[in-house]
Amino acid sequence: MASVEQRPFPDSEYEARLAATRRDMAAAGVEALLVFRPSSIEYLCGYHTAETAPQPLLVTLSDTYLYIPDLEVGRALASSRVDHIRFCGYADALRGLEIFLADAADVLPGGAPVGIETGHGSTPPRAIAILATTHLRVVHTDHLVERIRLVLSPSEILHVESAARETAAGVAAAVDAAREPSATDSSVAAAVAAALFHDADSPSAWGPVVATGQRGGVPHSSWVNRPLGEGPTFVEFAGTHARYHAPVMRTLVAGPLSPGDRTLASLARTAVSAVLATAKAGVLASDVAKEAGRALGTLPHDVVFHHLFGYPVGLAHKPHWMDGAPFFLVPDNHEPLRAGMVFHIPGSFRRFGNSGVGLSQTFLVEEHGSRVLTHGDADLITVR
Repeated sequence: MASVEQRPFPDSEYEARLAATRRDMAAAGVEALLVFRPSSIEYLCGYHTAETAPQPLLVTLSDTYLYIPDLEVGRALASSRVDHIRFCGYADALRGLEIFLADAADVLPGGAPVGIETGHGSTPPRAIAILATTHLRVVHTDHLVERIRLVLSPSEILHVESAARETAAGVAAAVDAAREPSATDSSVAAAVAAALFHDADSPSAWGPVVATGQRGGVPHSSWVNRPLGEGPTFVEFAGTHARYHAPVMRTLVAGPLSPGDRTLASLARTAVSAVLATAKAGVLASDVAKEAGRALGTLPHDVVFHHLFGYPVGLAHKPHWMDGAPFFLVPDNHEPLRAGMVFHIPGSFRRFGNSGVGLSQTFLVEEHGSRVLTHGDADLITVR
């Protein structure tokens, strides 16, 4: 099965990740860790699949156990490097969680403290209830693996750079499609999707989003087969490589901009520029956010902004590329940035129900500053 597909990293990288995880497990006082988040499972052992049923990874101080339906044994053999593969019948999927957790309880000694991330949707609440009936002691380990994932290795950064090239192809396709006389938000989305898939080795976890006219003024609206109107059309998507993502927001413009939309564009440029100018290793996330807030000043009364100046990106599985620890560039996050962190700056400003402008970059934190990984300026793109 090793010839079916090659893992994105050498064994040594997975071993280093497991060593870091076990180090932090020891610091947290747990003897084992149950991982349910699919992207963190892939991070630790390489396993990935299109199947969405809970398939936990048990990490002990010496071994790894992957729990899967039997239909996924092929995917496990093709993609993962684990010590033990345990499976139940695919027809038993409804009670698979009980089977898996009963086996995990048998593996571990009585009273063993087991770490689990209780606050994320990938951990079924039923799993917590089942574990409470065993001899194990559940400990909330607060994004233990996801915090390790915050700093990307040089090899991971190369994957994000490859993803950024796919993103650039999506931007070019969006521009070309928007210049067609019969362009709609749906035709632009179709062109972006085709470009992102054409040379990709993995699907994006979310998008593409295309919102034109008034729909651009309603966050997370997308395409409905509406002709592109005068003014801004907001697009957001991410190219991928080995499921590493490089998101961007861009705004396509047809015809002259209104004064209000010019204000939105100016605010978006300012937010992106301020973050990139401030972010570097050792600077507090809160200081980046505060500096960007100062650069923006008091927003006009009719402008909507979320005041989130960045969130970490990298390896992600569906439903979204925001698939890691909640380490945000906001005023109340007083932790320092570290070299190797990668963030997306979501510079989206809207006049609610009227129009929206989104400009963004994905960037890498380095020792002495920031380096933009996505291609092209964070600026308006005239299409007509």
